[in-house]
Amino acid sequence: MTGNELRNRAEQVRQAIPPKRTATPPTENGPRIGTIQRSADEEIRVNWSEFEGKPFISLRLWKRGDDGQWWPDAKRGMSVRIRELPDLAAAIAEALDLAEANQRQWRESQANRPAPPMPGRRMDPAILPPANGSKDFDEFSEDQR
Repeated sequence: MTGNELRNRAEQVRQAIPPKRTATPPTENGPRIGTIQRSADEEIRVNWSEFEGKPFISLRLWKRGDDGQWWPDAKRGMSVRIRELPDLAAAIAEALDLAEANQRQWRESQANRPAPPMPGRRMDPAILPPANGSKDFDEFSEDQR
């Protein structure tokens, strides 16, 4: 078979293939009460939902598909019953306190760190290790290991 014959057959098959079906993403279950942006293509949606007349909070990861539409991740989501909300709120309050303490500790550690030297600038000799031959520091000494 020649190259042109093969191209013609490929085009014939291409013409016979039905167009790709486009799907419509499912609608959210209940009104959305919050969105947490994770990245340009992922977000957590929080919805006030209902199942068999019983309300609950739905937390689900949604991803942007190749088609540009948002789709729920079937494996990453959960529901929170209304009676569980006070315990969840208490746990989130504790998490906020821990996050605040963590950030405060991080800021303090950064404030106490000397700034790195600017490229092309000399280091301040006061913060350099002692010069070679000093008895205070010997990188090859067994005492320093």
